[in-house]
Amino acid sequence: MTSEYGASWFQRHLTLARGFTCNICSTRNHIARKKLTREDASCKRCGSTVRMRSIVHLLSIELFGKSIPLPDFPTDKSVTGIGMSDWDGYALPLAKKFDYKNTYYHQEPRLDITNIPDDLAETLDFVISTDVFEHVLSPVSRAFVNTYRLLKPGGVFIFTVPFTLENEHTIEHFDTLNDFEIIEEDGKHVLINTTPDGASRRYENLVFHGGPGSTLEMRVFSKASVLRELELAGFNDVEIAGDASPRNGIFWDKPWSLPIIARK
Repeated sequence: MTSEYGASWFQRHLTLARGFTCNICSTRNHIARKKLTREDASCKRCGSTVRMRSIVHLLSIELFGKSIPLPDFPTDKSVTGIGMSDWDGYALPLAKKFDYKNTYYHQEPRLDITNIPDDLAETLDFVISTDVFEHVLSPVSRAFVNTYRLLKPGGVFIFTVPFTLENEHTIEHFDTLNDFEIIEEDGKHVLINTTPDGASRRYENLVFHGGPGSTLEMRVFSKASVLRELELAGFNDVEIAGDASPRNGIFWDKPWSLPIIARK
């Protein structure tokens, strides 16, 4: 069975044996299938990963009804979107194609997805967030609700986050953080949180993505909890996009942390 989102087992392996064309920079690549992993760079030119190429692939299908390379996207400044700390490899081209802005929590242009301004509500055709929500301050439900608020009716949320298959609920690493800081002690990082009533709590064994002090992991989602958060936020058309797209070098070697499409 084939679709725009995937291919049959035979087609997938045959195409990968012949190589793939990066849908972000249009470079032809030849690489062993076992090296096509979620996070390892696999395009020799732009360094895109399977995850990054999947974002462009899914956005293309949602906007145009088919998967086309990013350089071939038509320019249409009436299409509005934002990214949350998106990778420059596709963020910069998207800004040339659409009325798209890449936003950040720590620098301009800023967007705190847990506290969005009212004038941004229902202004966007698409939102991209890839591996960001595991770093958002609790309660993370606010981030899902506000993403739904940002989208116009019919808008789409292209979303990835690390998730497990085993648990039913999200595992939160911290109680609600109030006034906190991360300090270094004996070569290790420690988080100190001061509660509203003045009590102090200490957290060790911190997990960082991208290096200590950069992006602190606040939680570990499960597949079930992610889907539940999206449903509670208002999304009623949600799809886990785990099929391969061999011609774009997209193949998922594991059944967890797959991309998700949520439509408003």
